[in-house]
Amino acid sequence: MEEVFVSRSSAVARILTARQALLKDSDDAVGLTAGEKAAQVERLDRLLFDVRAGRTCDFTMPTPNGEIRIFVTPD
Repeated sequence: MEEVFVSRSSAVARILTARQALLKDSDDAVGLTAGEKAAQVERLDRLLFDVRAGRTCDFTMPTPNGEIRIFVTPD
């Protein structure tokens, strides 16, 4: 698993990008039910709130090449 250190603002940008991609590709996503898509969007929303509020110091995100662990540093 790859590990990266990013600022809080960069972490927020990564989460927003992942959320937008999920919503954009919601019609094209293969193998995901509407409930699974909604659950993933909800998970990203919660993660976004937690990172913005400083309650989360690290998290993992799936990528096409596997998972990446992101450590959040203060801005």
